Amino acid sequence: MIVFGGSGQGDLDRTFADGEVIFREGDESREMYIVREGTVAIVKRIGQEEIVLARRGRGEFFGEMSLLESLPRIGTARAEGKVRLLVLHAGGFLQMIRRDPAFAFEMLQRLSGRFRQLNEQMAEFLSSLDEADPARQKLAALLEVGPSTKPGGP
Repeated sequence: MIVFGGSGQGDLDRTFADGEVIFREGDESREMYIVREGTVAIVKRIGQEEIVLARRGRGEFFGEMSLLESLPRIGTARAEGKVRLLVLHAGGFLQMIRRDPAFAFEMLQRLSGRFRQLNEQMAEFLSSLDEADPARQKLAALLEVGPSTKPGGP
């Protein structure tokens, strides 16, 4: 669990009521959040259906992708019950990493765990599909190649 007191760089505690939206898919906001109390659902709309991508509870973080990559939000974050969050801006995040390298290491461990879990879930899903299934072939090809890089990137 990440224990974090804040950096004092414009970071603030925010409280959200049950069902309240913290950010929406496509938003350009760049904050990261650490859950101090409650649970947050990260959801994505696919067609007419809303899929829960993740749930984050006390001591967990979310929103880090937009903070780190300066890209729009890929999902909507919504409070499940009363939620208290620490809102962390880029300056405060950098200051915290400098002040407490263990914080950065714990974040990296959690991100690695998320990637590992996702890879295991994708492998399990792939193994459940027939080898001739075009969806299996497409997903396998995507996994082998990986995501495309940004122009000018590695």
